[in-house]
Amino acid sequence: MSAAGIGNAAAGALAADVLKNAFTNSNNKPATKGDILLLRKSYDRYQRVLNIPVRPDGMLPYFDMETKFLVYLKPVK
Repeated sequence: MSAAGIGNAAAGALAADVLKNAFTNSNNKPATKGDILLLRKSYDRYQRVLNIPVRPDGMLPYFDMETKFLVYLKPVK
C-alpha cells in the first residue's frame, strides 16, 4: 500500500461520483430527509373534504390547514 495507490483510489472514487451525479436525472436520485419531511408537511396541510362533490372540471375539494380555506386541487394520477 503506497501513497500513490491511495491517491489513485481517491481520485477514481471522486471521478466516479462526479460522473454519476452528472448523468443521473434528478427524478432518479434518492430522496433526502428534507424531501420526505416536505412531502409529509404537504400531506398534513391539505385534508380531503369528502362531503363536497367533485367540480365538473375534475378538481377535488381540500381544506387548507394553514389558510383555513377550502381549495380545489387537481387530482394526482
